[in-house]
Amino acid sequence: MTDARSHVRETLDPVMLEFGATVYICQLFENSLCLLLALMSEQRLPSAGQAFQASWDFHSEKTLGGLVAALKGQIEFPSDFESFLREGVDQRNAVIHGYMTKNTPRFTDPKGRLEVIEELRAIRNNVRKRDLAICKLLDALLPKYGTSTEALKRNADVLWDALNPPTDPTSH
Repeated sequence: MTDARSHVRETLDPVMLEFGATVYICQLFENSLCLLLALMSEQRLPSAGQAFQASWDFHSEKTLGGLVAALKGQIEFPSDFESFLREGVDQRNAVIHGYMTKNTPRFTDPKGRLEVIEELRAIRNNVRKRDLAICKLLDALLPKYGTSTEALKRNADVLWDALNPPTDPTSH
């Protein structure tokens, strides 16, 4: 890689890091909705996980907006909650569908890059609020299965640590 290309890459690394973190939170929001819908299916039709799996398979193919619509079709919630979720859907869609290409001209300017980073952080925080709202609904169902969203996060952390032990950078 030439020095110029290396410099461009290093300059854009902070933008790409924020973009990746934002996309990850958007995917968590989608997965939380899929999990909620799958748990609700298993709750309605206990089947040793078959209803859960069928619902997960079905809903994981849906758009995020479709997941919100499916949730609304299954439980009644206030219109302001639906608007709250839809705002997250809109922000997720803005990131996933062309945010980076639409903002490419801003990458050449240091101020523009900082603005993009701040926008991505704001979007990530807003989508995360929606995910946390869905997690509260999940926490109403998960105790039946002996767990909670916090316990699932702790288990994920333990698994991560087991699979990714710290390394000593001085040893080779």
